[in-house]
Amino acid sequence: MKKQTHWNIFSTNQRSDTKLVTLRVPNYLCNDFDQIVKFKRGTRTSYLVNLMESFVVSEVNKIKDTNRINDFISDIQKRNPTTTPLRKSKNSFRRDRDDYEETYYEPPMVPTLDEEVDWQDRLASFEN
Repeated sequence: MKKQTHWNIFSTNQRSDTKLVTLRVPNYLCNDFDQIVKFKRGTRTSYLVNLMESFVVSEVNKIKDTNRINDFISDIQKRNPTTTPLRKSKNSFRRDRDDYEETYYEPPMVPTLDEEVDWQDRLASFEN
């Protein structure tokens, strides 16, 4: 037989698979929540339990995903235990290429204005 306490006498419908939770909530939030729950014709408890369940499910899924990522990273680290640092500079890699001379970037020539030559004369020289 269960020991009689003040709580057991007060609450005869207490279930062993539930727990009483008391928390402080700002008044504005509690009022808004109550209005929405009333509009949806539910109970505060049912909506809070539903929110808690969805939070727990999403967090468990995040933890599982994180563990999968951690397992993946550790697996990669096991496969590639050491990495060798690059010792060549970018320029030496470029020079080692067969088409280095063809791909070498040369800055464009900046045109100079010959102030002694008129633009009409210059245009005429291009037409010839």
